[in-house]
This record gives sequence, C-alpha cells and structure tokens, in this order.
Amino acid sequence: MEYKIIKVFNNNVVLAKEKKDEVILVSKGIGFGKKIGDFIKANANIEKVFHEHGPNDKKLKEINEMSLKIKKLTHQIIEIAQENLGVLNENSEKMLEEHIEFAIERLRMGLTIENPFIEEIITLYRKEYEIAGIAREHILNEIGIDIGEEEQGFITLHLCSARKNKPLTEIMKITRIYKECLQIIEQELKTPIRLDSSFNKEFFRLLKFYVDTMHNYTSLEFEMKEDVRKRLGTSFKIATKIAQHIEEEMHISFTPDIIAYMTVDMHKLMQMK
Repeated sequence: MEYKIIKVFNNNVVLAKEKKDEVILVSKGIGFGKKIGDFIKANANIEKVFHEHGPNDKKLKEINEMSLKIKKLTHQIIEIAQENLGVLNENSEKMLEEHIEFAIERLRMGLTIENPFIEEIITLYRKEYEIAGIAREHILNEIGIDIGEEEQGFITLHLCSARKNKPLTEIMKITRIYKECLQIIEQELKTPIRLDSSFNKEFFRLLKFYVDTMHNYTSLEFEMKEDVRKRLGTSFKIATKIAQHIEEEMHISFTPDIIAYMTVDMHKLMQMK
C-alpha cells in the first residue's frame, strides 16, 4: 500500500491520501524533498498516522496553524535581516522557513540540536548572529519554544548564506576551515586557546581579512619578507601551515607577501597570549 501526498506541511509532516481517506503522516524527514503527487510506501518507517476525520481534525488544524505561524515569523525575520544586513538572496525566505520548521519539529520531538561551530559562528558572523538572536526571541514569543544558542547559530549561517549569496554548504565549509586553522596554532604551540579569548577573536578577524584579500585579488607587497621569515621562524611556520591548509581546502593561492604579513600578525597575536 502507498500514500499519495496531497500537501507537504514541513520536512516531518505531510497530508496524504490512503484509498479514499485523508491521513496525516508524521515522521522525521518524511516531507523532505517531497512534492504533491509523490508516493510514500506504507512501511516507510512512519512514526505516526492520524486520520483526518473525527478527533484528528484538531491535529490537522494545529499543524496548519503552526505552518502559518512559522511562515509569518520567517517573513518578519527576513524583513529585519534586510533592514540590517542589506539585500538577501531571493530564495532565502523559503529556505529559512523550511529550516525553522525542521528545527522546531525536532525540538518538539525532544531531539537535541548540536552545533560544533557555535563559537566560530559567533566570532565570524557577529551581525548575522545578532539578527538570529532577534529571530530566537520572536520564535519564543510566538511559538513558546526557546530554540537555544546552537540553533541560533544555524539560523546565523542561513542569514550569512543569503547575505553573501553563497550556498549554505560553502558557508559551513569556510567556518570549519577557520576552526581547523585555529587547531593548527594549538598544535604548534602545544597549548589550547580559549574560544572566547581576545586572541581567538582577533585571529579570526585577521584570517577573514586575508582570505577576502586573496578572493578579491588585492595585491599587498612586503619588501622585508625574507628578513621576517628568518627572524620570526615559529610565526612563519604557523602562517605557512595555515596558508597551505586554506589553499588546499578553498583553492586560493597565498602570495609570499601575504604570508609575510600573516607572519607579522601571528607574532603580534602570540605576544597577546
């Protein structure tokens, strides 16, 4: 037996037809990538099936109301983001709406949301994180669920993706690479670096500057680079390793001049520690 999809409420809830009856199917990811007219097999690990008629009409009404609330909320969030961040990708509202629906459904199902890059996100995307904080407040006030700092971080990534007009996967990749660059420093210095430290924040700011410089093909010249390499050996080694890692992951090339500037900045940062 198969169910024919009539409506997709969100990633986890769909309205479907079973012979002549309409039913609500609830299961993690059941609506992901689905559209009206698609079929779902009856044995496809469906967690809950609600028949529309009778007492379950209330369930359908509840789902509809939640979808409308999230749609309205998302529109408000996008408007606030546009006022504060500028023009956003035209698809950003729909993508954010689907993400928020998925997050809320997970939280209502009692599933935890973990974000391994939360500290990097807070440091790298401060403006977007602040807007995501407003989104968090709106969701709490309107729906009664605190999505938490971890999910606030994921909304931040969505806003950053929309602002830069880059795929979310690319934004997450950049965030991961920056975290790995910090780990290179920790390995070389054989000491952990506190994520909320001024060293960490300044390091990410400088790294972002140099990556943007190379992306924009901006030329920077450093006449004493050979002298820097000899005098600041440890800093030069770290700067070179970081540059190599970014080159491998992001396919951009760091000039010897840029590496020299990075060396000097790395030396200054190490004095802060």
